Parts: sequence; structure tokens; C-alpha cells
Amino acid sequence: MVARPGAFPTAAPRAAGGGLAYKWLVLLVLLPGLTVFLLDVTVVNVALATLGSAFGVGVATVQWAITGYSLASGIATPMAAYIETRFTMKRVWVVALSVFTLSSVLCGLAPAFWVLIVARVLQGFSGGMMLPLAVSTLYQAFPPAERGQAMGFFAIPIVAGPALGPTLGGYIITNWSWRLVFFINLPIGIASVLLAIAFLRPGQAKLGQRFDTVGAILSTLAFGATLYGLSRVSEDGWGSFTVQGLVGFGLLCLFAFITYEVFQDEPLLDMRLFAIPQFLASNLIGWVRTIALFGAEFMLPLYLQNLRGLSAVDTGIMLLPQGLSVAVAGPIAGRLVDRIGARFVVMFGFLLLAINTFQLSHLTLSTSFGTLRWLLIIRGLGLGCTMQPTQLTAMSAVPARLRTNASSLNNALRTTVQSFGIATLATIVQTHTIAHAAELSWQVRAHTMPGLVLSQLSSMLQQQGGMPAAGAGLAAMGMMLGRIQQEATVLGFADAYSVTFVATVAAFFLAALLPGRRSGAARPDPSMMAAGH
Repeated sequence: MVARPGAFPTAAPRAAGGGLAYKWLVLLVLLPGLTVFLLDVTVVNVALATLGSAFGVGVATVQWAITGYSLASGIATPMAAYIETRFTMKRVWVVALSVFTLSSVLCGLAPAFWVLIVARVLQGFSGGMMLPLAVSTLYQAFPPAERGQAMGFFAIPIVAGPALGPTLGGYIITNWSWRLVFFINLPIGIASVLLAIAFLRPGQAKLGQRFDTVGAILSTLAFGATLYGLSRVSEDGWGSFTVQGLVGFGLLCLFAFITYEVFQDEPLLDMRLFAIPQFLASNLIGWVRTIALFGAEFMLPLYLQNLRGLSAVDTGIMLLPQGLSVAVAGPIAGRLVDRIGARFVVMFGFLLLAINTFQLSHLTLSTSFGTLRWLLIIRGLGLGCTMQPTQLTAMSAVPARLRTNASSLNNALRTTVQSFGIATLATIVQTHTIAHAAELSWQVRAHTMPGLVLSQLSSMLQQQGGMPAAGAGLAAMGMMLGRIQQEATVLGFADAYSVTFVATVAAFFLAALLPGRRSGAARPDPSMMAAGH
């Protein structure tokens, strides 16, 4: 059987010389490069204070080291499908990974802050091309009966990258120079580029496709403004004119972009894919899952560092069991999806996560780290069962020639939903912490338990510390207020986890819409095929 030019054969024949089958070579080639990109999403977070001191810039300015990266990635993702069609997957992957690697070196050598920001933007833009390409390429390289297993392996860097980033970055910042945070990409990047050149098969470019210029402009404005506006919520609040203006303008452009794309013969992102019921249902589940899972993931490091006093390195080590658990559960869940379909695998995962999230909503300042590790291991098992099966189900409903387009659409919208979820949960933590602090402060009265504790603390400072009564009273009140603030923050996290618990339960019931047992290759929606899409 001869493969169509530019496509990978689904039978995945063995490599010349009796080596690894081509499908496994594709997995071997793509995962290291993807891990480097996803690692860089968080590895710089712990270096912000050091970067601000090194370049003499303020907090608001140094945040652009993260914001510029995220915005460029969000803007590039919708363009991946056209660029792949125009230049072939292999060329785009090699060039994007090379630019990412060279940009990492430029970040490490940056003599001025503006050079660092330009390099971070280049990193984000090239990395934003890589994720949708990797999804569609893996899907095409593996036969239908093994795609679940492949996507299970694909889940490993998605969790391992962000989990290892703070640990690795914190260790490097603590023991060496901030510049090494960027240089660690160099050996992996070079090796990944060489592997791609050696093993990926060349495709055939399609030169006649028209570039959707209007769609590109609208998507850039839509995703750029929305993502930037959402990134400002934690600092400026939802009531800020800047936040409201940016998010409002971005959503208006997103509406215009969607409307415009529906009527285009060669759209940048084919919104008509949502006319496929399975694709629509899978994405709806994926969006709810994103709020339930990734919105919650940002709270754990804050709890461990701000309330339990762990360093960035220790926090990463604490979170590591969750990543390892995903690494075990992902491939197993993928294999189960191949055998029995996504529905029951995903529902089991969300059931596990619902129970786990309910337990996390009851964390206290005295929860043992051993208990927390077990909770994270269980959470990793749930993540492994839910992360990739929904995306796999969405991709299986799409015609082969639109898979990169579908992957770009999936990732672009998921990034926006994820930013919205994080901004919303951060707001819940902030506002509810203030409310709980006020409520707890009102309880410190003469005849209440907190009031008696305050009195006893003041007496102890006088008797054991030799402090005068007035000074002991002020010191005791300061200690009490600090404790109240900690307790209020824990309650704020609990409220945010309660919201994610509701989202997880909703995702559990939505997962019933996913297909059950798979029977061979998925069949695209007939209406889409009839329309030529």
C-alpha cells in the first residue's frame, strides 16, 4: 500500500534494517522537543525575582518574561495548520525546534532585558507551532487501535514539564546562575533536531493554498488581547478598566474571527469542525476539564510555598509523585481507550479526581506531607485517565487532512479557557481570603476561644520573654493576625477547590457523551465529508 504524499502510513511499517517501527521513532523524536517547550513554560517562573535584580527592572516589567512567551505561543498556535501544509511537518518541526533552541541560548546570553524579552517571544512563537504539530503527527503515525496508547505517552511531558520546571529552575537559581535556566535547553534541543532530521519522513508541500490574512489578524487580536487581559487579573482585578477593555476587545475579535472563518473556503482554523457532534462534545468536556484540573494545579505550589514554607525545589519534589503517577497511568489508560473506548476510562478518571478534589478542599496547615503525597499520586492517576482520551476522541472524529487544523483549534481554545480558569480561581482565593480574615478577626473577643488564646499568648510573652504588658499585647496581636491570615488563606484555597470539585463532577457527567467501545478507525461526520471538510 502506498501512502498519500505528505501523510504517515497508518500501518506504521518497520524502519529499514529491522529496527524500531516508524511509529515509535516518531514518538521518540517528538517527545524530547515537546518536553523542552513545556518545561520552559514554568522553569522561568522561579527566576523572576532574580531576573528583576539582574536587569534592574520592576515586578510589572519582569513579568513580561512569562507574558511575552505565553502571548506568542497563543498567537502562533492557530497558524500551525497552514504553515505545516505550506512547508511540510518535518520542515516546520525542525525549524521551530531550532529557533526555540537558539532563542534559549539568546535568553541565556541576553545583555539587556529587551533582548531577553525578544528571545522569549521567539521561544513562545516557535513552541506554539510544535504542540499542535505533535498531536496530529502522533495520531497519524499510529494505527487506530494504538492511538490511545500513543496519546497516553504524550501525556507524560504535558505533566512532567510543568511539574519539573519549578524544581529544576529553583535548584539552578539557588546553586548556580539564572543563565543556566535557559542553557539546559541546548543539549536536548540539539539532540531533538538531529533526531528529527534523521528519522522524520519528508512530506510534500501544497503550494496552492491561500493564506487567510484576515483570519490571522483577527486571531492574533483575539487570542493576544484575551490572554494578556486574563494575565493581568491577578494583579489588577476583574474591575480594572485595563482588564475589562482587553478581555472585552479580545472576545469581540474572537466572535468576529469565528464568524468570518465559518464562511471561508480555506480558513485559518476551521470552525465548522464543531458541526461534528463528537468533536464538539469532546471539546466541551475538555474545557470543563481544563478549569477543573489545570486551574486547580496552580494552587498547590502556592499552598506549599506560601503556607507550608517549602522552597521552590522542595515544592517540585513534593509534586513529583503526581507526574510519575501520570507517567504510569497515561499509557495504561490509553491502552484501555483502544480496547473499550474513552467513555468509561474518562468517567473513572473524573470520579477519582472528584473524590481527590473534595479531599484537597479540606487541606489544613497541619495536613501531613505523607498524606499530601498520596493525594497527589491518586490525582496523577486521575489525570492520566482524563487528559488525552478526550483529545484523542475529538481527533478521531476529524477528517485526516484537517487533523492539524483541529489540533490547533483545540489547543488555542484550551489555552484561553485555562487562562480564564486560573484567573477566576485566583480571584476566588484573593477575595475569599479577605472575607475569611475579616470573619476570623471578628471572633477574637474577650470571651471567645481566640480571645482567650490571645490573652494566654500575651501572658506567656510577659512571663517567659520578659516583655512589658503593652509590648506583649502588641506582639501577641501580631502573631494572632498572622495566624488568622494563614487560616483565612487556607479557607480561600478550600473555596477555590470547591469550585473545581463542581467542575469535576460536571465533567464526569459530560464524559457520558463520549463514545464507548471503539470499532476500528473512527468515522468522520458525513455532513462534513459531503461539504468537502
